[in-house]
Amino acid sequence: MEFGDFIKRAYKGEKMRKWSILFLLLCSAGVAFANPIIIDPIGGLAYVIVLGSAIGVEVAIITILLFFFDMSPAPVFIALFIGNLTVYFAVFLPLLDAVSNLWVAEGLIVALDGVLIKAISRYELFQLETFTQLKWEYAFLIAAVGNIVSYYVGAVISA
Repeated sequence: MEFGDFIKRAYKGEKMRKWSILFLLLCSAGVAFANPIIIDPIGGLAYVIVLGSAIGVEVAIITILLFFFDMSPAPVFIALFIGNLTVYFAVFLPLLDAVSNLWVAEGLIVALDGVLIKAISRYELFQLETFTQLKWEYAFLIAAVGNIVSYYVGAVISA
């Protein structure tokens, strides 16, 4: 079974209980910061390390998952890295100031990442020869997986 088929089956409801339990266990950490939320001028290097690690791991996971959907890894990685940095500084930080709830901000960022994934999947530069259209559900599911991993990488590094 290919990994893309595994994701499709998991999304359709097969073994959904196992995924639900895994999601609850991963979200049980009450206080964790995947993306550095407060810019600390004194700890500038630490901020760059945490931000770079969280975004780097998120982009790598998403790129690997999109490879199973016949997307070209190198251009996808570069586009997602630039896109995630842009989203972080242009959307996430201002959104976090406007919305006091971190979970609401993260949910909106996952939705925006899903739109970014779907948008880049439409361009031939990012597609391999055997590429078939990427569905919206898979784009959002992949964005959620990448964001969850990023969340915990940031938590581990900033702890």
